Amino acid sequence: MNLLMRIVDPAFGHPRGILGRLGGRLMVRGNAEQERWAVGSAELKPGERVLVVGHGPGVGLALAADAVGPTGHVLGVDPSDTMRRMAAERCAREIRNGVVELRSGTAEVTGAAAESLDVAISVNNVMLWRLDAGFAEIARVLRPEGRLVLTVHRHVLGREPEELRQAAQAAGFDRVALGLRPRRRNSRAVELTARKAAVEPGSVGSPPPG
Repeated sequence: MNLLMRIVDPAFGHPRGILGRLGGRLMVRGNAEQERWAVGSAELKPGERVLVVGHGPGVGLALAADAVGPTGHVLGVDPSDTMRRMAAERCAREIRNGVVELRSGTAEVTGAAAESLDVAISVNNVMLWRLDAGFAEIARVLRPEGRLVLTVHRHVLGREPEELRQAAQAAGFDRVALGLRPRRRNSRAVELTARKAAVEPGSVGSPPPG
């Protein structure tokens, strides 16, 4: 691992220690616009249950908690102890009120029950996923017609954006929309929205007619 990676990885790749907290502060500023876009595009409603994958310092968690209100629930998963501590500080009131819950986890292993969530959101985290496993896990925990909103800086993605669409479709998402939005002070934002396919009447696993 070269010197640059030794600095960047504990700050942004796998945040930890002092560099992780510094990276978290920079994420608050650098990701704020994407966090707002993601939560706005998710069209969250009071009472909904939301998964935030790789929540970082918790900006998106706070926005999602405000949108779903006191009757909703926001589950944040992040493998970094440093990021979970920063998010817990930012969302202390929401955690006390039972609206926000933080767990150690990743896109591939969320710990959520099958078909228990309405929406999944990810901001600048998908570049760390094992892509097929991550999309499959999110499809597993979302209810039929559940919504997925994902955005990432183009310069950190490390693969062609079209691969995100293909992985989402392979995992059972439909109505997949993929876009690249130019920005003045950063690389383009890769933005994906999708819905988990509905269970067709009469298909395996669908409830019998009433």
